[in-house]
Amino acid sequence: MKNKLLAIIKSQPLLFILLLIFVSTLFQLGSWGLTETSEARYAQIAKEMIESGDYIHPTKMGILHYHKPPLTYYITALGYQLFGINEFGARFFLSIALLVQLVLIYKTSQLLFDNKRASILAVVLYFSTPLILGSIRNLTTDAYLNTFVLMAVYFWLKYQENKKYFWIFYLSLGLGFLTKGPLVFIPVLVFQLVWLYYNRSKVKFSKYDLWGIVVFFLSCGWWYWRIINENPLVFDYFTGDQIYQRMVSNDAYSRGKPFWYYLVLVPVSLFPWVVYLFMSFKKIAVKSKRTKILGTTFIIIILIFSLFKTKLIFYILPSLSFLILFVSNLLTEVEEKYWRKFTFFLYGYFSVLFVAELIAVLLHKIELNFLYVLILAIGIAISFYGLKNISWFYRNMYTLLINTIALVVFSTTVMSSNELLINSPKPIANFINTLPTENIYIYNYLVPSMSFYTSKNVITLNNGNYTSKREVQFEKNSNYLKTYYNLESKEEIARLQSDFKIQNSVFLFRKKETLPEYIKAKLIPFKNKKDFGKWILYYN
Repeated sequence: MKNKLLAIIKSQPLLFILLLIFVSTLFQLGSWGLTETSEARYAQIAKEMIESGDYIHPTKMGILHYHKPPLTYYITALGYQLFGINEFGARFFLSIALLVQLVLIYKTSQLLFDNKRASILAVVLYFSTPLILGSIRNLTTDAYLNTFVLMAVYFWLKYQENKKYFWIFYLSLGLGFLTKGPLVFIPVLVFQLVWLYYNRSKVKFSKYDLWGIVVFFLSCGWWYWRIINENPLVFDYFTGDQIYQRMVSNDAYSRGKPFWYYLVLVPVSLFPWVVYLFMSFKKIAVKSKRTKILGTTFIIIILIFSLFKTKLIFYILPSLSFLILFVSNLLTEVEEKYWRKFTFFLYGYFSVLFVAELIAVLLHKIELNFLYVLILAIGIAISFYGLKNISWFYRNMYTLLINTIALVVFSTTVMSSNELLINSPKPIANFINTLPTENIYIYNYLVPSMSFYTSKNVITLNNGNYTSKREVQFEKNSNYLKTYYNLESKEEIARLQSDFKIQNSVFLFRKKETLPEYIKAKLIPFKNKKDFGKWILYYN
């Protein structure tokens, strides 16, 4: 039996690796609550689409929400149709997206270098990258955009060989545009220009490109045309608030970061395998033209995003595939003795992680059954004792794979046991559901998950926090005023003081907030107060 399994692994390593990864990412995928604010936002918008039947006009907690195009909501809604409106349904297609990405990384590597060793290594390095894992464990647009960027790059390369692939290249761009707007163009266009530069080629347009542009607009333009045709102000909102302000304003969505932000965080986000580069930097040389293209593309993309004022680490996610393809091809040139050093580094790295998680549990920094702490120790043991008599290259690769899977499983148990710690208000919602209340007042923070988990009226009191500010300029009536108060206005403060109801209500706010006196006065009649991590709940 053991020999048969080894034979399958040797003959079909990619299939074996993909199967292990897919099963591990599905393990208890719905066991932890939606996290605020991003994941809960996308999950709630998709839920409202299903409930209203309106798939054209996204709404978040009843107010029109045009921050992003709708494809992520559509994919999430499909997950709900298959598995119900729950966390598993919201996240399921993220695991599918990862599978697609891994297949594309493998096939792109094969297309560029025709080296199965490098291609398998690229798959494992890709999966073991924390930033990529984070993108598929938390519902946002980033994992789906990354998938369509990879599709566009791969099928553009195929398009250069055979014109019949033109339609799927442009379709990939269209789907990316329907996911996160023009951001899909940056990594793809940079790669194309660098490719043409190194190959001394000129830009050539043909009838296939003209038809491709038609495919692009048919795949994404219909939604933009429909929305902008209904309300031309949306075009200004897309181009001004959502694109221009993010590029030039430090204040946009409170995400302004210094130029060096990505230059510092990217190396940290690539642990542990980025150490391979430092350990073998002098032993490898960039000789291949295609390797140079990948490295140059990665650097230019990082520099472009560094120039933008607003920054989040997931913004540069599409750049990592170029770096990983670059690294995996170079590392195949490293001698076997260096792979031995890499492997022992991995044993040390994962052992330190095991000790750190053990200390965290013993000091009660995280709540976790002690048996779950052994998951990573088991991964280390399997890789150390079960991978003998194979080359150090493959021992290293499978050590990285096995222990990354162990980390995925361990992190799942951590998140499901520490929901408040990971910023999921689900325990608060569950408690509120046991109370005979109708209204949930939430001060200065938008909590879409409260709408997701309860059927009560969630009333947002905005007093300046960027998450609680709502885009109400597209509302056609004033119904939203029933659940939204802008306390930056004196008239709205007066309206709240008149409308505020103690009966059948609870009041939720974060401990770090300083409540104004008129709010404190409203809380006096509440008989009970309960702490939930960084939150305080008043109720009767």
